[in-house]
Amino acid sequence: MTDRGFPRVALLVLGGALLFAFYRLLLGEVFFWGLPALQFVPWRDYAFDLLRQGHLPLWNSLNGAGAPLLANYQSALLYPLNWLGLVLPLPWQMSVTAALHLFIAGWGMWAFTGRLGLPDLGRGISALAFGMTSYLVARLGTYPTITAAAWLPWLLWAALGVLTRSKRQDIGWLGLFAGLQLLAGHAQTTWYSLLLVGLFSAWWTGVHRPFNWRRLALVLGGLALGAGIAAAQLLPTAELLRSSQRSTGVDYDFAMNFSYGPARTLNLLSPNFFGNPGDGSYATKGAFFEDAVYVGLIPLVSALAAALSWAWGRLRRRERPAYFMSASFWLLIVVVAFVLALGKNTPIFPFLYENVPTFGLFQAPVRWHLWTVAGLSVLAGIGVGAWGHGKWLFFWTRLVTAGCVGAALLALGAPRFLPPDTLDNEGVQAIMRAVTVTGILGALAGVLTLTQPEITTGRRYRLWTLAAWLVLAGDLVYAAQGLNPTVNASFYTRLPQAGDSSERGYWPGELAERETFTRYLQFDDYRVAVDEQTAFRASGLENLNLLDRAALLNNFDPLLIGSYSQYLALIEANPTAGETLLRAAGVTHIYTADGQRIALNNAGQRAWLVGSVCWHTDEASLTAALLDPAWDPTRQAHLVGEGECPAPDDETAGSVTAIVDAGNSLTVQLEAARDGWLIVADTPYPGWTVNGQPVQTANINMRAVPVSAGAQSIAFEYSPWWSWPGALITLVALIITLALFRSQNPE
Repeated sequence: MTDRGFPRVALLVLGGALLFAFYRLLLGEVFFWGLPALQFVPWRDYAFDLLRQGHLPLWNSLNGAGAPLLANYQSALLYPLNWLGLVLPLPWQMSVTAALHLFIAGWGMWAFTGRLGLPDLGRGISALAFGMTSYLVARLGTYPTITAAAWLPWLLWAALGVLTRSKRQDIGWLGLFAGLQLLAGHAQTTWYSLLLVGLFSAWWTGVHRPFNWRRLALVLGGLALGAGIAAAQLLPTAELLRSSQRSTGVDYDFAMNFSYGPARTLNLLSPNFFGNPGDGSYATKGAFFEDAVYVGLIPLVSALAAALSWAWGRLRRRERPAYFMSASFWLLIVVVAFVLALGKNTPIFPFLYENVPTFGLFQAPVRWHLWTVAGLSVLAGIGVGAWGHGKWLFFWTRLVTAGCVGAALLALGAPRFLPPDTLDNEGVQAIMRAVTVTGILGALAGVLTLTQPEITTGRRYRLWTLAAWLVLAGDLVYAAQGLNPTVNASFYTRLPQAGDSSERGYWPGELAERETFTRYLQFDDYRVAVDEQTAFRASGLENLNLLDRAALLNNFDPLLIGSYSQYLALIEANPTAGETLLRAAGVTHIYTADGQRIALNNAGQRAWLVGSVCWHTDEASLTAALLDPAWDPTRQAHLVGEGECPAPDDETAGSVTAIVDAGNSLTVQLEAARDGWLIVADTPYPGWTVNGQPVQTANINMRAVPVSAGAQSIAFEYSPWWSWPGALITLVALIITLALFRSQNPE
């Protein structure tokens, strides 16, 4: 190990720790708990299947009466690393790629702190702390979150390069990393990341003299270039957002969901203070993965040392290493993020929700802790500069070390003195384990402090540095245990009773919620889903149905088309009219507990002919007509617009003889007995046309096309306006990025 190559050892330690933590992936197992099974793998499996059939994966015809697929931001179909799933076993590739992004995150933090000028020890601690923070590891199954967060330190690295060197290559790197993050598929994480990069760049520009606004403008230009690279994804997603149930933001209760409880601050000291859902010991309410913030005990202490040393240096006007200059910024970021993460538990976030744009766009204020863990990770690296050799430092370190050993021994010995009924309490057991582990780690940190070499070069110091990294890696591997259960990859294999896409099922909302999150995916015990994996897979819950190519009116997507969401709410709120509304939506069967199917009386069809339509002047009138017990959707459709409302007659309007679904096109062959209307129980989303003309909307969420008498074929085509503009902007942005990498900077 030479001094020149020694910093890379930290990355080897990080890689080794990740391999140890996720070794079951090397055995062919895959992640499945939560969103990998309910969203990410089904989406991508279906999309890649469409590609293999020669169709662009623009539309998902199997969920929600049809829904955008590419425009679904979290499907992240244009993210380059996801394309490996076309040639590798998809569920395994997605699991491994998620873990790989933890390494990318740590590597980026190592690179960024190196550009800040931190010493090797600090860079390694920062890399390990961010790459394996519980904030990321506990959320690993939320693939887009991890993928997006991994590029945050790389964005900071590139932005700092632009600010300090202003090379064209740095602008190219910034644009490339911004593009990758925007394509990664998690808007909330990306927004918080880009905002942090912007604040850091503005702060850096403000504290350096003379002010160089040109370089700050170049940073903004690099981020804009990234938006251009991602245009092929951003344009369709913008259209979906505008048409979705979130077009005007989210309501207060949804926005405040997963606000950080102040008591959870104890998880900064111990990741499992309240237990661990991986072993069923999680003893409180809430989602463990949302509240996770642990960066390691050594980084936490080091970050505190950085803050105190910076404040002491300012007070005493003492010189500190140059890299201490940014400590104030990162400390402020940690404080601000922590306050915002508290959400509804303070009046601050509710005020911002009501008065400041973007605070009403997302749920889970706790996710502001991305800033917290990023700031603590950088501060941890800075704090190693405060690891001195003074008399008082050693005195207090010995005292604290002894206290940690004593706390661990007391926690280990507590079962001898506590009543048996107290020991049966999972919360008490979790606290005892947390105190024991924290005591041991604190003692190890004390020993490292007491044994640090005075000379910070040479073999002895490198070995001591390696020991510090290994202790931290062990701490973070322990914290990661059980948070991402795995199963055999066969879990995602298409079931023998593969679905019939000509039939459309429906899960009643409350039952689906109960089956998914009370029976199978219990937040306090991940083992239940592992034990029930066969039943869970066969349940047909949304969006597992995609794996079997079975159609379902339900749709477990984050963005739902507004008209679809409105229609589904009408079904749930009106049980007496529910069966008629389901029939009008093409539903043929309803699911009960255990995934049993009950066929509807007079099962719905996907397409049919009606002899007349009733025009309404407003949606309220139309909704009332749909709830009328006398309404027969096979005889009359309801539309908003100018026109008459004749009474339905009993004459046969004709019949649909065949339906051919090719993903982005739908062909309906029919024989119309007279002039009338073709009704298709699919969502009339913008971009769907017949003969180049937009389809009309009937019954809130169905497609309607006037037809003349006779045999004919009606071809629906999905041709969104953004296809060519998005592709062109992306292509131009990529050419500009390549030119920046290839061009020479003027001397």
